[in-house]
Amino acid sequence: MARDTRQRIVAVARDLVHGASLAEVSTEDVCRAAGVHKGSLYHFFPSKEVLGGAVLDHNWDMMHAVLEQAFASDVPPLERIDRFVDSFVRMLTLMRERFGATPGCPLGGLAAEVAGHGDEGRARAGRVLAGWTGYFSTAISEAKGRGDVPAGVDPGGAAIRVLALMQGLALLAKAHDDPGLVLLAKNDIRLLLQAAR
Repeated sequence: MARDTRQRIVAVARDLVHGASLAEVSTEDVCRAAGVHKGSLYHFFPSKEVLGGAVLDHNWDMMHAVLEQAFASDVPPLERIDRFVDSFVRMLTLMRERFGATPGCPLGGLAAEVAGHGDEGRARAGRVLAGWTGYFSTAISEAKGRGDVPAGVDPGGAAIRVLALMQGLALLAKAHDDPGLVLLAKNDIRLLLQAAR
């Protein structure tokens, strides 16, 4: 019962945050939407910042599953990145259908907010983003070994730039309410990798 209540609070908070931002969502909003009293919320989450961290962890769990599927080694490494871009666009499209507008990246904006909540928040956001970047870095390293990208490419540095590109396109997708804008990443990533050193 307690576990169900905690999961319901996180799921409701996630939906509210995706529709706005962590800063805009009050604990009262979460309690009302989850059908719980403040005491129940604070039993599991002593502060809104702790709740935001739990939502970020939940979003990472979902994104991690998408990444695992997209980066399966059944296709060449650069095709894995393309497959992830397609999956990311599908995810944003589903979120648009659910929330009525494109919410942007479920990790990027929230990670930025959580990182502003002191050392623990910054460390949590850093772990999530490093985990995501690791998928790109591994694929780029394999592509480099195959000769698909220039030998001088630093996979770690290139992976950070790829994630930055994805976050920028997710922001534009949100601003223009068009998840399809993220598809630009496929060509842009190739250009970035050819120019990266």
